[in-house]
Order: sequence, then structure tokens, then C-alpha cells
Amino acid sequence: MMHFPSRRNHKALPPNANWQPKGRRTAVCLREGQFGFTLIELMITLAISAILLSVAAPAYQSFIGSTALTTATNDLVAALNMARSEALKRDGQVSLRAADIVSDDFADGYCLVPGKPANCDGALRSFPAVGSEITMVVAGGYDKITFDGLGGLSETSNNTRAFELCRANEDHRRVTIALVGRSKVSADASCPS
Repeated sequence: MMHFPSRRNHKALPPNANWQPKGRRTAVCLREGQFGFTLIELMITLAISAILLSVAAPAYQSFIGSTALTTATNDLVAALNMARSEALKRDGQVSLRAADIVSDDFADGYCLVPGKPANCDGALRSFPAVGSEITMVVAGGYDKITFDGLGGLSETSNNTRAFELCRANEDHRRVTIALVGRSKVSADASCPS
């Protein structure tokens, strides 16, 4: 219910009186008061934020590293499938080999080449390095994987080949290539020594 001064009491009010209906008094008080947070509220918010960041930052870094390893694994499987497909198309040998023939680490880059050349000259496609935290080596110290014209592994003495992908000795993926040329990904808890 609103209260208005009557005309009779009009002269009783001082000339500079801030008369407002009851519902608007709080708005006037807020306008005249100060806005914002108190120092205690701000300190509590900063403390909670710091605790959350200290817990979330390591988990986020681990997630980013795991994602990089998964991406490298998927790219390698795609490159193996491309090499196998190219061998079938050409009805001849096609190799996926490490770009750096000294280290035999495919993480430094690798290429898709026809035949079994000693380097990446004449590559059909080159793949960039994947990062310093990840290693990608073929178990047994091989520097290339070769597919024959039927899409199977070539020159393996009837043995499968396996890529070992490791990230900072925390995450491990194994890409196993069967004799018929198909690849399969598996994960292990730790990297092989």
C-alpha cells in the first residue's frame, strides 16, 4: 500500500525531502551505498580458484599428452593403411619408413615410398614429426615396414611387426601388423624397456 502525503501536510515537509514510495526506498539506498565485493569475499573466491587450478592443471596436462599419443597412433594406422592400399594398387612393394635413418624413430617423421629405398627420396607422402615426448619405433629395430603387391607384409620371415608408441614412459600404445597387412591397436600400462 502506497502512502502519499495529503495536501494539508504539504507545508510540513521540508523543501528538500526525498520522499519516495515505500517500494523504492531500497533502490535509493543502494544507489547511495557502495557496490561490489568485500575483501573477504574476494579472498575466499581467489583461494577456491587457486585450489581448483592446482588440482586441474596436472590432469589437463596429462589429458593433452594422452590426446597427442592417440593422434599419433591414429595417424600411424592411417599411414599403414595407405601404404597397404598403395601396394595393392601398384601391385608392387611399398614401404613406410622412418625419415631419420640413423635413429629409426618414426616420431621424427616418416614417409610412404614405392619399393624399399634407403631414404625418403621420391616419397609419395611425408608425415611430420609428432613431438619430443613421443617415441615411435618398430620392435626389433627396423627402420621400415614393407607391403607386397597382395597387401601383406614383405620380408618378415613370417613374423608380425609391431610399433611401440610411448609418451614420457606414462602412456603406451602398440600397433601390431599381421602378416596379411592388417593393423591392430592395443594399449598397455607402461612402455617396454
